[in-house]
Parts: sequence; C-alpha cells; structure tokens
Amino acid sequence: MGFPLPCSLTPTKVTAFKDCAYSFRLSVIDKVPQPLSLWTVKGVIAHKALERFYFNLEPGERSPASAMESIDAAWERAFDAGHAASFLSELTPERKRSLRSEIDELILNLFTVEDPSKIRVIGTEIMLESPIGDFLARGMIDRLELDSNGDLVVVDYKTGRSPSHLREQDKLAAVLFYALLVERVIGKRPRAVKLIYLKDRIVIETEVTPQRLKAVATRTSAVWHAVRAACETESFRPRPSRLCNFCAYRCQCPSFEAQGQPYPQHATG
Repeated sequence: MGFPLPCSLTPTKVTAFKDCAYSFRLSVIDKVPQPLSLWTVKGVIAHKALERFYFNLEPGERSPASAMESIDAAWERAFDAGHAASFLSELTPERKRSLRSEIDELILNLFTVEDPSKIRVIGTEIMLESPIGDFLARGMIDRLELDSNGDLVVVDYKTGRSPSHLREQDKLAAVLFYALLVERVIGKRPRAVKLIYLKDRIVIETEVTPQRLKAVATRTSAVWHAVRAACETESFRPRPSRLCNFCAYRCQCPSFEAQGQPYPQHATG
C-alpha cells in the first residue's frame, strides 16, 4: 500500500529526512505533533518581533526603543492567541521574565551585527513555492532585501547557537534553497544569502552562483526520490546520533525499544 507522499519539500523537511528518516516520518507523514519547548517559543516570538520591526517601520524609525516596542507587540500577541498561548500561560512568573529577557537580548544583539536603519527591505516572512522536477518546493523567507547595489539578498535569522563547520554547510544549503525559490518565482537570482545568529552575534554570508543553485536543486531532487522510495517501501529507518538528545520523538523511536518504548504504528484513515 505504501505511505502517502508529502505534498511538498521545504528546507526543514530536507534536513529532517537527512538527519533521521524515522523522525521525518512521524512529523511529516504521520503528523504526530511535537510538544512546544522554551527554545521553539522563543524563536517564534523573536521572529515575529523582527518581522514587525523590519516590515512595519521605516528605516529611520528602527531604533533599539522601537525594537523593544516590536517585542512588546509580539510578546502580547503570543499570550493572547496562537498555539504558544497555553504553553506560556503555564510558565512561572520567574520563567516568563527570564524568557522575555532572553528575547530582548536576541533582538538587541541585531544592532551589533548590522545597522537596521540602512536595511532596504523588500519583504519579510515571504512564502514562496515552485515546482522542481516532479515535486513542489516551498519555503518561508525571513527577510528579502536589497544591498547597496540594488541586488537581492536572502536573510535567515537563527536564535540558537552558531553551528559547527559541518552543520554550517547544512544551514547555508537551506538558505540557498530559498535563493533558488526567489530566482524561480521572481526571476532574479539573489547576489548572496546571509545567516544571522542573534545569540552569538555572528553573520555568515555567501555568494549565490548558478552552480550552487543547481547543486541545491540536484540535492533536493535526490532527497525527494529517497522520500518517495521510503514511502513506497514503508521504510523510514531511524538514524541514532547526538541529535536524539533533542528529539521530541525519542520516546517513540524503535532505537530505544530496549527502554520499553513501543514502536508506533502508521496512522490510517
């Protein structure tokens, strides 16, 4: 019978499949919900604050004070609506203060790596999609901007720590995936992609070339074919690694059956 194919591939899904096919199956195929965590909620609120800061404000209005106002708005909205509201409401007052302080620090760190008043924003939180071969590629771009020469630059914010060199290449591949979508949808190749690690105040930027975009398309197509084969054979094997320590599905993974955890069955119907 086989498993149903995903409707599309995103950079997150590509990374998930490469890291662990079994975790990919649970999240993408079976759609088993992942519990919220402090770091995911922190990332969501920080991204919403940055979206408001760069999209709603004119360059001359972007100051540390207006950044704090953007955080206030994102913070209040997170408590009032959305999937994070119930999670946040259960935090102790002390943990809420700590979380808010961490978010404030992330956003204010932005001013140490760039001058927001000089950023020429085209758009924020832009959803793009385009067919690549026989599948649909989709992605949400944190920020698309113009540099001083009028060339496009794709920017992705990261609220966690900066990665090792090996993982850095994976992160860059994800942003190059966005650049490929920009070229296909808008018709203009970005000059560069940029990763901004807010916690460590590090910016990683690399040039976008036709060769790199072709490599991204080729690698993504290969992942899609592997996903399709796994669906046809119902074979999504776990890949134990240090990432298991942070996996929301660890208690459902057959690699840990020795600990008495059941092997989940594929959802039907």
